[in-house]
Amino acid sequence: MSNIIKVNVPSKQDLLKMYIQQFKFGGIFVGGNYSYQLGEEVFLIITLPESGDNIAVSGKVNWVSPSSTVGYPAGIGVHFNQDRAGSDAKSKIEIMLGGSLQNQANSYTF
Repeated sequence: MSNIIKVNVPSKQDLLKMYIQQFKFGGIFVGGNYSYQLGEEVFLIITLPESGDNIAVSGKVNWVSPSSTVGYPAGIGVHFNQDRAGSDAKSKIEIMLGGSLQNQANSYTF
């Protein structure tokens, strides 16, 4: 199985639901039926909404939501690594979301 995942974020509203600000270095929820385990390293290519910019970032799986989970969609939460790419991804996403991060009530995670 490849540990490279392409993530297309269709809108800022989707990005707000996908972004995991509770992770110290930032992170993102990737929907789908994956068989990754907690702690597994993955490489993400995230296409941001509106600008179409791509972010290449690696991280570890820190959230697993199987298809049987009630109340959350199936997928994984990836905690960005503590490196330049992770820091840049966190900054870019948080700048794009701005003040709406304070109203992150309908997150795909917690």
